[in-house]
Amino acid sequence: MKEKVKNNVTKEERRQMKQKLFRWGRTVDFCRNKQREIEKLQMIIKNYLMLEKNVPFLGKKDADCFIEAKQLYEMEVNKMEEYICKEMKQYSEMERYIEQLNYDEQMFLKLRYQKGHQYDYIALNTHKSRAKCFRDHDLILDKLILICRKQKAVA
Repeated sequence: MKEKVKNNVTKEERRQMKQKLFRWGRTVDFCRNKQREIEKLQMIIKNYLMLEKNVPFLGKKDADCFIEAKQLYEMEVNKMEEYICKEMKQYSEMERYIEQLNYDEQMFLKLRYQKGHQYDYIALNTHKSRAKCFRDHDLILDKLILICRKQKAVA
C-alpha cells in the first residue's frame, strides 16, 4: 500500500468511489432481504390462487379483484427480481475491480465496507495507526479509481 498514485484524482471521483463501495458492501445483504420479500409476495400469490379456487361462489366482480391483485403482486415480484439482477451485476463489476488490488487492500475494503467497521477497529486489527488507515484508504481509493478508468478505457 506504499505505492504512490501519479494520476490526479479529484475529490468528486473519490466521493463517487466511496458511494460505489458502500453500495458494493451492502449489496449481498440488501439482495438477501429483497429475496425474502419476494418469497413473502409469492406466498401471498399462492394464497390468492387458493382463495380463487376455493371460493367459486364469488361473483364475477370479486373474482376479477382476485385476479387483478394477483397480477399486481406478480408484477412487483418481477420488478424486484430485475432490481436484484441489476444490483448483482454492479456488485460483480466492482468485485472484479477490487480483485485487482493486493490482498491487504482487499481486506481493508472488506472490513470497511462489507463488515462496516470503523477506522479504530481496522487500525487495531491491522496493527496500524488510525492516521495510517486514513492514508491507506485514500491510496486504495485512488488506485481503485485508476483501475476503473483503465477498464473503462479498454472497453
